[in-house]
Amino acid sequence: MKMAALYTITDIPEENRTRVMKVVNPVDWFIILLDLSDYKEQVVTIKLSAQVMRVGAAGTLRWQINNSRYPSVGQAVYGAKPNIWHEIGGEWTGALNGSPPVVYLNTWRNDSERTTFYIDNVQLTVTVNS
Repeated sequence: MKMAALYTITDIPEENRTRVMKVVNPVDWFIILLDLSDYKEQVVTIKLSAQVMRVGAAGTLRWQINNSRYPSVGQAVYGAKPNIWHEIGGEWTGALNGSPPVVYLNTWRNDSERTTFYIDNVQLTVTVNS
């Protein structure tokens, strides 16, 4: 499984967190693009969880697994206050037909601001179901 990402790694010294993902206005808001071509036509379960802190205005946070053939999933955090770590996650089970799904951070964004997101403690598992 290959992963591509649009983030930088940074440290947050005041919180004693190291190697935290930092994303500034991510393009299409995606964080991880999974290459699951090795599992095409198989039934898989994708589970993910993370802690996310938004710097800027409050808004909705949600992890999603999505493309034109897959549903949106995940527990949304509505009105996620800035500068607070929020737990987010989701799970999806289904057959990998067509294009592989994209796992991404979906956020409300005000186009007039540059919002920064810090993402830590990412847990992502893909299980092939028998």
